[in-house]
Amino acid sequence: MKKLFSTKYGWFILLAALVLINVLSASLRLRWDLTSEERYSLSPQTKALLKNIDTTITVDVFLKGDFRSSFRKLRNSTNDLLNEMREYSGSRLQINYKSVDEMFTDEAKNFMLGEVINELRMNGVNVDSIKQTNPNFENEVIQQMMSDSLKSLGILPYTLEVQEKEEATTQRVIYPSALVKRGNKVISVDLLSGKTEYSRDPLTGSLVTDEAKSISNAEALLEFKFADAIEKIQRKQKPLIGYLTGNGQPMGPETFDLVQTLDANYLFQLVDLNKTNVIPKEFAAVMIVKPSIGFTDSTKMKIDQYIMQGGKVLWFLDMLHAEKDSLAIVAQTLAYDRGLNLDDLLFKYGVRINRDLLQDQQCDLSKLVVGNAGGQPQLADVPFNYYPLLNATGNHPITKNLEPVLSLFTNTLDTVKAEGITKNILLTSSENAKFVSTPAIISLQELQTIQDVNLYTKKNLPVAVFLEGQFNSFYGNRASAEMRQFFTKEYGSFKTKPDEPTQQLIIGDGDVVLNSFTKQEPFPMGYSRVQERSFANKTFLQNTLEYMTGNAGIVALRNKDVPLRLLNPQKVSDQRLQWQLINIAVPVLLVLLIGFGYMQWRKRTYSKKA
Repeated sequence: MKKLFSTKYGWFILLAALVLINVLSASLRLRWDLTSEERYSLSPQTKALLKNIDTTITVDVFLKGDFRSSFRKLRNSTNDLLNEMREYSGSRLQINYKSVDEMFTDEAKNFMLGEVINELRMNGVNVDSIKQTNPNFENEVIQQMMSDSLKSLGILPYTLEVQEKEEATTQRVIYPSALVKRGNKVISVDLLSGKTEYSRDPLTGSLVTDEAKSISNAEALLEFKFADAIEKIQRKQKPLIGYLTGNGQPMGPETFDLVQTLDANYLFQLVDLNKTNVIPKEFAAVMIVKPSIGFTDSTKMKIDQYIMQGGKVLWFLDMLHAEKDSLAIVAQTLAYDRGLNLDDLLFKYGVRINRDLLQDQQCDLSKLVVGNAGGQPQLADVPFNYYPLLNATGNHPITKNLEPVLSLFTNTLDTVKAEGITKNILLTSSENAKFVSTPAIISLQELQTIQDVNLYTKKNLPVAVFLEGQFNSFYGNRASAEMRQFFTKEYGSFKTKPDEPTQQLIIGDGDVVLNSFTKQEPFPMGYSRVQERSFANKTFLQNTLEYMTGNAGIVALRNKDVPLRLLNPQKVSDQRLQWQLINIAVPVLLVLLIGFGYMQWRKRTYSKKA
């Protein structure tokens, strides 16, 4: 080393070596993920997706500010993931951390305020009088307009309780979301969505949200959420989805959210089975939603041959006619068979939908008349066991970490033998359920016994099943020569089995993808008007469509787990002093020992020289 520095170019060589080391360290990324669940590693699907980004994609994350520990953990996990994704994207992924206020300039806020004030004045409202009585009026208008704008982008608020001094708590509205942007395209990402976990309060015994576990579930879905958004925002062409009509399928305001959901990421088209010769093969999948009129052999054969040509079908079926509106008139009503004439077709594919109605203690609330006072009906929010909240089951990517799905007057189903078909149950009842078989009488009197666990003895009754494989045609040996010739002309061939495996979803409820509505507005699908919250119906539909028509490898990222490793509270309490000493005293002692040893070494070394 001395010889190197003594030469003419020694310092230059050293400087060049340091520059070379820095360049190599920047280009060569060596990283070891020692976690069993590979928490800090991206999947091969995500890496391939990121390497194929062809233009700059911007991600705005709205987790800026001070949060409590659980939300800081979510922010840190988001930051780690996005930084890793940026490395693999070749820096074509740009990341910004913002507060939602930074999205709106002063000019935009003033413009929104002006629009509202002008509209109020046009309607004859005395705005100056309102300002005098409410000095904060303008700020409230701006905040409401900002909230509406954020909601239209899919950025939803979350109320966070913050612990202040002297044990006081205040509420703070945050927006745990991100926006993925590419040109004029924008996709929102809800960072907090995931399966909500509950635990019992040790004092009251009531169920409360376990925030730490719930956020851990949300962390497990982060890679899927961002990879899914990036994949969708880069699509050159949207898959074509068909909505089959002609058998009494709903087409009114109850389909508003369904149409909006499909229109966001897919091309969407109505297909009247009675007016089309065949279902075109160009459709990536078709949906059959709550038909009320029976299917003829002609229409069933069109569906069957579409499947044989490699088509995919999502069935949302109510086998029994049962509607809550009837209970508004009388205290009980009869649920009767719709006569859809689909049993033989579905049985061939491997499923039988039962003529029954599921009742579950895990259910939504409904506003019902419970008495009469002074000639006026008395309403109350009561558990309505015919509105079960379905649980996601198994580890299938469609339903992994999925919240409950709201259903109405639901039929159970059974799987039957079908050669070469893989069956995955996706949604089931809770562990406290029962069913009534047809002829099923729906009576409000049953609500008086909903808390009796001795009556609800059935567990995990299947409601939705996902089928994959090469289905055998129901009409393979039934089609006439004329019909074979007809489909050969339209498709190029009449098939009794598809060339490649295909997929079907069958669920015993047609209302899962529909929405309730009033004269003023429609609500989101899966929205409980009594509880004022949305269940996972939309997520279930989106996951299913993406798995069937999009990138199944990206959807498979939902299977990732991020286990929460919590400290044992009892051990923490019992061993508090011990670990305090280890963390505080031991480092100090080590420094003193090293210092003492160094001094002794110096004394011995220099005393010998002296």
